[in-house]
Amino acid sequence: MAQAESFVDSLVAELTRHPVNSNPFFQTFLDQRLTQSQLQAWLIQYHYFCKHFVKLLEGLLYRTPVEELEMRVQLAKTLDSELGSGRSEQAHIMLLERFADALGVSGAELRRSFPIPAVEQYLRILHRLFTQEDYLAALGAELAVEVTAAAEFRYFHPGLLQYHRFSPDDLVFFELHLKAEDDHGRWLADAVRKTAKSSADLKRVATGARTTADAWQRFWEGMHHAVFQGTSLCGGPWNC
Repeated sequence: MAQAESFVDSLVAELTRHPVNSNPFFQTFLDQRLTQSQLQAWLIQYHYFCKHFVKLLEGLLYRTPVEELEMRVQLAKTLDSELGSGRSEQAHIMLLERFADALGVSGAELRRSFPIPAVEQYLRILHRLFTQEDYLAALGAELAVEVTAAAEFRYFHPGLLQYHRFSPDDLVFFELHLKAEDDHGRWLADAVRKTAKSSADLKRVATGARTTADAWQRFWEGMHHAVFQGTSLCGGPWNC
């Protein structure tokens, strides 16, 4: 048990230090004013990922062995949170679509969107890890998703506060996740502590976690290229 505690603490610290947590897309998003088209390009791809990720999480819960009750409990808590804790209007994807509406992106536009290669590739990697690989590697992958997701909201929320057209109600998705991702990360770390029973188990968890963090880095590299390549940023206040 002590070995697992120390290992998980070390792995969470490693994931927190991963360069994806301060990647160039996040830095640019916070430091510069994006044009409307850039914000919309980011939002459409980000929404596509968020929508499909929840379905993958359902698949991971289904594939978790029935004997691994602690892992199933923590995954169920995370999935319940994503789905609004019993209130469909509070499901996280619905809150993100509230922001999309404020940004001028319609539901029809979101429904007919297609992922850029970087987004599609990341979802494929998660699909493989969550639904085809060893459940311990899958647990490590989900731990990495939740631990590294916390960083983005420390850039997105203050970055979006600079655009005075958005009300607090428009930004509730981003404000909510300043705390929610920390909760999810703690739940998944607890699942690892209670599920991984040997050094070999812990190594399988770490392999899934590291694979996922590296893939998340490539996701944001692709997003940076798609949103900013060949486009210009507003030099002053955005009055669109």
